[in-house]
Amino acid sequence: MSRIGIVSLYTLQEVRRDRLFWSLIPLMCGALALSFFMRETSIVSGEEAFNRSYIALTMLVTTAFVMLLVVSSVYREIDSKAIYMVITKPLSRYEYVFGKFIAFSIIAIAITVIFLSGALALGVGTAKSLAVHYSLFGLEQMIMIMAALTITLGLRSLPSSILGVAGFYIIGHSTKKLVDIGMQMAQEWVPLLKVFYYLFPSLSFFNAQAAVLEKGLVSWADILFPSVYAGAYLVILFLICVIDIRKRDF
Repeated sequence: MSRIGIVSLYTLQEVRRDRLFWSLIPLMCGALALSFFMRETSIVSGEEAFNRSYIALTMLVTTAFVMLLVVSSVYREIDSKAIYMVITKPLSRYEYVFGKFIAFSIIAIAITVIFLSGALALGVGTAKSLAVHYSLFGLEQMIMIMAALTITLGLRSLPSSILGVAGFYIIGHSTKKLVDIGMQMAQEWVPLLKVFYYLFPSLSFFNAQAAVLEKGLVSWADILFPSVYAGAYLVILFLICVIDIRKRDF
């Protein structure tokens, strides 16, 4: 087994022993229960309220849970000095980061598949639109995982890392709105705003919720550009992370 695979397997074993990991079950049950509650109490139609709540809550639960796992796992290794034993020859630091990324991506994708299966079983939307939406969401999770690794290894402080990851997520989902506002205020800013739009994390690329809820047309080609964008952003974050930790003596 490669060194990257060993790091991934070790991380998965550590996460499985973490009490935080088992909080996923009540979180999933809570998201489902709250979705049913919204169907009964919302002023809009029960079906629409349920579908909207299910998609929003499953995305929120997955993101919050996986990000907390990433930050707590990496910080625990830093705080306990275990990282001194991990990041040593013959294991390079890029292998450590990539192994961690693979492990947490497996967890995120597994949770996403569970929620996708639930959405299909509950008739939240058509099979194709749900598959496209949750595939895009999986790409978003990969970006968030790499961002969480970069931020946590860089800041090495639990509160700062949590705030940093939360800030990255909020900015990522606000970029499009900020650009739209800027374009309405000043047309001469359009070229600069386009650079801002692609340079900063634009997580709006990875959301097909409207197509699911409105039963709009979706195509598998809708995944192509977000996949290229996600790949480019993952490479950038990975390089930033590796360059940063190469200079650090944990």
